Amino acid sequence: MILEVSNLHSGYGKIEILKGINIQVPSGKIVSLIGSNGAGKTTFLMTLSGIVRARGGAIRFEGKGIEKLAPDAIVRLGIVQAPEGRRIFQRLTVGENLDLGAYTHVWNEELKKDREELFALFPLLKDRLKMLAGNLSGGEQQMLAMARALMARPKLLLLDEPSLGLAPKMVDIVFSLIRRINDRGITILLIEQNAWKALEIADYGYVIESGKNQLEGIAKDLLTNPFVKRAYLGE
Repeated sequence: MILEVSNLHSGYGKIEILKGINIQVPSGKIVSLIGSNGAGKTTFLMTLSGIVRARGGAIRFEGKGIEKLAPDAIVRLGIVQAPEGRRIFQRLTVGENLDLGAYTHVWNEELKKDREELFALFPLLKDRLKMLAGNLSGGEQQMLAMARALMARPKLLLLDEPSLGLAPKMVDIVFSLIRRINDRGITILLIEQNAWKALEIADYGYVIESGKNQLEGIAKDLLTNPFVKRAYLGE
């Protein structure tokens, strides 16, 4: 397992959001985490990234405890997040946003090669390198957020609601890109409101509610689970 989370507790101020989450992510796989709004999905990713501090439990990445590490140290280990809402630097160019994604690495010929290889995945971004990122469409901004995260050379890529606010055609494109990123050997932990898409693309899935594990299983089995179909798939 590249990631093992045991009995994780976390929250904000006096409010506890995560109440003992347990999740495992096998190396090289896509794992999807689904749940209703307020279930704790984003808080979970923020805690993995060190932005929100764990209050209890353990987070082990490649066998090492990381729950007390600072966010930049976690990125250096290989856990990189493309956050909900994209959070690109709108007043910087596309190229500058990509370069900032590599801030934990020394800029060299290998990183230049990484950026060129990204354009095979995101050719549209190459055409817009000098454009201000704020002038991109929503789908283009999502591509930039994902590409920027890849510039940090992640071993584990955390994706938070990548289809949020996108047109159906662009949603299909984004999920196709997620598959292609995984095909490159990058492990992915995906949080997604579109439960059907999330489970369709994943190897394994977890359902959380009110900060606790509700259900887990092979993704294709969860797609046919009566509870999941009723609660998340609208069937």
